[in-house]
Amino acid sequence: MLEVPEGNDFFLGPDLGCIPWDSLLRLVSFHGYLTTGAFIGLQMLALGKRLLGIEENERIHVLCETQNCLPDTFQVLAGATLDNKRLMLRDTGKMLVTITRHTPTGESAPGVRIILDPAKTKRFYKLHAWYMNTEKVPHREVVQILRKAGDTVYSYRYVKVPVTGKQEKHVAICGTCGEPFTQIDGGDNYCSDCAAEK
Repeated sequence: MLEVPEGNDFFLGPDLGCIPWDSLLRLVSFHGYLTTGAFIGLQMLALGKRLLGIEENERIHVLCETQNCLPDTFQVLAGATLDNKRLMLRDTGKMLVTITRHTPTGESAPGVRIILDPAKTKRFYKLHAWYMNTEKVPHREVVQILRKAGDTVYSYRYVKVPVTGKQEKHVAICGTCGEPFTQIDGGDNYCSDCAAEK
């Protein structure tokens, strides 16, 4: 369990600043405890906001390339959720996010792709051992290393992401199982489960 520090802020690391203590507690309450992955999400969020000049409460879109821990940070602290379509998951198994500004349909959203870089984590033995899964290292210990390392363990590049409009959809009845499903852009008359079996 986290111990409440003196003051109102929780230090994320050099050049990453702090977050309010109550924001950290909201994340911990949602996620269960402060895992290394959730903390990496905190650092990536701070770095992405800094690099893109994103103001507090400005809407962002996030593509997480792992389902492990990282997405919870963006759901709780950036309001980017699967439901509001501002969080997307593509589980490539990479500790990587792409953060973009909210941008009107038809334009390209300016963004940044941030990865925890193994070439840079090598300078921190225990962090690198955790990352490469060559040694079991407690989350608390890895988080402390990340707080000292700050943004020095991340690599990033700027990207432009095309913004497409919402696809037209309607509810159809599957021709095989008879269950209703959301059909997008006049697709097949089979739900994805039944279509996969064909």
